[in-house]
Amino acid sequence: SGTTTHLEHNTCTLPAFRKMLSLVANALAHDASKPVTVMAGSGTTNPRRMFWETMEVMQCMAKEPLHLTYRAVGSSTGQKEFVGPDDKAVKYDSKMQAFGAGDIPMSEDNFNALKEANRTMLHVPIAIGAIGVFHSIPKDELGDDGELNLDACTLGEIYMGTITRWDDERIVKQNPGMTAASKIYVAHRIKGSSSTSGFTEYLEQTAPTCWTLGGHKEFGKDKFGKALPQGDWPTGEPKEGSGGMSEYLEKRAYAIAYIDYGHGDDAGLTAIALKNQDGHYVVPTPKGIEDAATFAIKEGDDVYPKDPTDSFHGRNLYGIEGKDTYPIVMTTYIYLAQDYTKRAADTAAATKAFVEMVISPKIGQPIAVENGFVAMPQELVEYSKAALAKVAWPADMQEYFFETEDKTAFTKETTRKEEGMLPRFLSRKRKCYGDYERKQILEAVEDIDPDTFATSEELDAAKAQIGALQKQIDDNDGDDDQTAAFAKAGLGLGVTGFVFGAAALAVALTKKHAVVAKPSVKVSEATVVGGV
Repeated sequence: SGTTTHLEHNTCTLPAFRKMLSLVANALAHDASKPVTVMAGSGTTNPRRMFWETMEVMQCMAKEPLHLTYRAVGSSTGQKEFVGPDDKAVKYDSKMQAFGAGDIPMSEDNFNALKEANRTMLHVPIAIGAIGVFHSIPKDELGDDGELNLDACTLGEIYMGTITRWDDERIVKQNPGMTAASKIYVAHRIKGSSSTSGFTEYLEQTAPTCWTLGGHKEFGKDKFGKALPQGDWPTGEPKEGSGGMSEYLEKRAYAIAYIDYGHGDDAGLTAIALKNQDGHYVVPTPKGIEDAATFAIKEGDDVYPKDPTDSFHGRNLYGIEGKDTYPIVMTTYIYLAQDYTKRAADTAAATKAFVEMVISPKIGQPIAVENGFVAMPQELVEYSKAALAKVAWPADMQEYFFETEDKTAFTKETTRKEEGMLPRFLSRKRKCYGDYERKQILEAVEDIDPDTFATSEELDAAKAQIGALQKQIDDNDGDDDQTAAFAKAGLGLGVTGFVFGAAALAVALTKKHAVVAKPSVKVSEATVVGGV
């Protein structure tokens, strides 16, 4: 058949090994006479887990073999690869990318470059997220309402280095009863990120006289060490990724940092209540984030143009009206070409089916919620469906259907006798055992009661007792060598048990997602459909 498989050399747990066997069996179960359809996307890192999971689900739903991949390289690179090529020596063709993705609209320069090349693109909204601003002020030092309230101007002046202490009168005025009297410890991202872009663009749009550095993905120096035009951050500690920002807040009291809402919420961080367009102080919540998108889609085309092939440059969900609306909301987009008629027909069919799955409230949107996003309101789902309907597909494309009530990804699944066994039907009744087992493991981890484990103080006391026993054994070593030997052996076993118990605790409490090894499938070029 030209298709071979091999397992990567990884040390893995029994569940991970079972998953590898399951995936290998699934690959072999496909009709070996059918070519493998390849679809590859690239772009922003934020929805990577959402994309990867949806791709795995789609591969398991398919009767015919699919190989779907997504390179998480950032919005800017995703846009450049969509426009491409840049370096002729690389021999890259933009058709190698089935779709791009970004937390920001296509830049004006890239959109115009496409236009000059007589290429039309469109934006398909696929998820809603937010940038949260978090703090680590002790709770008993906050104001009377138990929250930290800030307007955009005050937030901008903190990041400009103009306001340096929590007892500054501009902060205290918004937080009656607040007693914190410390220096403000500011954290910002060290490299370019959509979080930095959303945060600074919000400040630029909402408080331009208080934050004067504009909206940018990154500050400081570029990859060649040359100073960027906007200069460096005026103040603060540089941190790597959302994880670095979270860790800073957890270890440093009286700190402030901006982090994507999903990450901050999962980490249990304390959000700052930001003053919204209607004058209310609100923390990020799923409802407040969804309200921004709902209001925007109902109020006209200021954010989402009526024609999805228009430029989206400068359109955003910052400072949208509404009593409960959170002010720093961002849309994640899939970038699609308007014309796929000259693309490989099977790759085009897989691309269309994948985008349908991503925007579907039945499949992709619950996966988005699991991965830190907020489900799109139905009005925005309809907008995305209409945008997808504007794409021209190859005349010889054999479309994928779903084993649902109307054969689309948007209705309830049902059993379609005989029809569901046809080659181009994607069915939720087909599953990979590895996915089933992983969900069981996650449910088991979520059911773990932390109170059944020893506290850090109890673990420290146990370590102290072990140390005292070791010293007592060493002191008595010369009295009875045999007794000492047995005692040391027993102590060794006790220490071993302690270490493994602590390790198990760490794994159980820190791993929300099971990381498992997957088989890689080697596919000969003769059996591949797709790419260019």
